[in-house]
Amino acid sequence: MKFIYLSFASLVVGLLLGCSKAPTPSAQPGAPAPVPISVDKATAGSVAGIVSFKGTAPKFPLLDMTSDPGCPKKPEPADVVMVKDGKLANVFVYIKEGLPRGTFAPSNAPVVLTQKGCRYSPHIIGIMAGQPLTILNQDTADHNIHSMSSGNVPFNESQMPTDKPITKIFKYPEMKVLLECNQHQWMRAYVNVMSHPYFAVSAADGSFSIPDLPPGEYTLAAVHEKFGEQMMRIKVGARENVKADFGFAAGN
Repeated sequence: MKFIYLSFASLVVGLLLGCSKAPTPSAQPGAPAPVPISVDKATAGSVAGIVSFKGTAPKFPLLDMTSDPGCPKKPEPADVVMVKDGKLANVFVYIKEGLPRGTFAPSNAPVVLTQKGCRYSPHIIGIMAGQPLTILNQDTADHNIHSMSSGNVPFNESQMPTDKPITKIFKYPEMKVLLECNQHQWMRAYVNVMSHPYFAVSAADGSFSIPDLPPGEYTLAAVHEKFGEQMMRIKVGARENVKADFGFAAGN
């Protein structure tokens, strides 16, 4: 009888504990499904601008990659901060707030990251959650691609020159995911995983453009790995091309 009493008590406690747990969002009854968003390109606008830089760009030591015979034979500039004629490259510009609620379908076209000259190209990447990232090795050196994700499952894979491309998918939005090569510590790139397609990376001349933006009021943000983030409010009308310039400085 004592055994039966203990078993029954354990069952009651287990049921009470099970009932006290809150259901996960996906398990909640009656939760509305995410609404797919369709943008009318006939009425969509755009935002474009230039990212400028004032002052003297910080100097970084030359990269000595000669320890690996598959890498460049002479030291090269680090190019952590790319400034040319007062314009700043590798700034990630994106819509931070104001988009309609719902889901944007990711593109099936892969974003390509190339390992060439023992460097990652591009250095700054924008990609949608669910969109493929294809990684190529065009060097005669072996590489090891390691993602430092916190909101996505990290990966760490070796890739020889003769290996086929590696394709990865980030399932969830996450800013500034570091990719690095375990064999070449100077090889670094940053991936910004977005829930929408409204982002761009400033080019060598500082220019950026975000097309097909539905009319509305938004917070536009610009992020640089060394100089931080800037934001501005913009209003985009139907078929309107909005100009939005950012300016960073050596003291940022």
